[in-house]
Amino acid sequence: MIREIVTYDIHSRNNNEILHKKLKQVTDFHSDETLNCIKDLNDTLDDVIARQGNRRGAIGLSANQIDYDLAISAVTLGDQRYMLINPKLIKENGKERLFRIGCFSVDDYRAMVRYNDDVTVAYQDEKGNHKEIELKGDRSCVVQHEMDHLQGMLLFEKAEDFDRDFFIPRETLYKDGKVPLNNHGMIFELERRRGLRKTIVPTAWYSSLFNDYTDYVAYAYKIANEEKELLNVIRKHAPKNAKIAEAGNGTGALSVALEKEGFKLNCCEVDPDMLELAIRIGEANRSKVAYRKADLADLPFEDGSFDLIFSYEVLETLNDQELTEALKEGLRIADTYVFKVPTIRIAANTLKGNERLRTEREWKKTLARNGFTLLESKPLDKGGYLILVIQ
Repeated sequence: MIREIVTYDIHSRNNNEILHKKLKQVTDFHSDETLNCIKDLNDTLDDVIARQGNRRGAIGLSANQIDYDLAISAVTLGDQRYMLINPKLIKENGKERLFRIGCFSVDDYRAMVRYNDDVTVAYQDEKGNHKEIELKGDRSCVVQHEMDHLQGMLLFEKAEDFDRDFFIPRETLYKDGKVPLNNHGMIFELERRRGLRKTIVPTAWYSSLFNDYTDYVAYAYKIANEEKELLNVIRKHAPKNAKIAEAGNGTGALSVALEKEGFKLNCCEVDPDMLELAIRIGEANRSKVAYRKADLADLPFEDGSFDLIFSYEVLETLNDQELTEALKEGLRIADTYVFKVPTIRIAANTLKGNERLRTEREWKKTLARNGFTLLESKPLDKGGYLILVIQ
């Protein structure tokens, strides 16, 4: 039977206490209660997937979310359904990472929650057989979230900073035409400037990149195709066989693409986990890109070491002073700086939450005020993004 999902209103004191209850272990696998719970979990999760899909390939629902007091979670991982009964975390094989997660019981909200990205879980199946499963990435996150439910813990209680890491995402707040598409970023930025929104540190948004892709070669081609306009501008301003640096490289996929064209690439990234991912992507693509851990404002290279430096979707995270320092540091080591940034006209569902959005005019004024020479300005996606080239 499809059951109504029990929800929790963070503004109310009259919530169903079962969501905060540690659920009892299953001892009788043939009781009507156990069998009904398993059937209802399957039916309800099937209904959720039919209505909402399973975009990330991992989705789950626990017994107390449909008002049963049993330690059972149903999870769909890829094309396979698992019924995790009396699950226990027995190994943490990977690293702790921040995951952006939602919950059917806390509607509309999201939270940044820290979980290990590679775990082994022991559980019993519907017949009581003891089994183990190793889970990585989003699958690891989903199962650990469901195990939190079995302990009576909701996602906002796992957030490290409630005000910063528990939030209504822009795509929910501004969906269904409540705000015209080209006003999303404007409203977001206006609220940020008024102090109504806290920005979230960039590392909080990187987690899904670590495990969303297993085919790093296909991923590199995908990013190169998505960023072909930026690659064309870089090619235009870089001499043949140029030495190029990427600042704040993230996954480093564009550097891999440029290196294959004969350019010599050096990548710099301050976040060690992202640097680790970039190195893995480079190795999978048999790339000779060099990687260094470094901050945008303190690049470990001699003056004039490169013909060109570039970045994309990085510099908008900086305030005016930090931006100026980063651009000056980039032009210390290279002749030309090419960068792509979102503008204030960006759509809400592409915002990460750490941007300081500017209009195209504000970008140009900021550059001119700080003595940079603008060589090219190229709006993309109806003004949602902007490629700038400076010296």
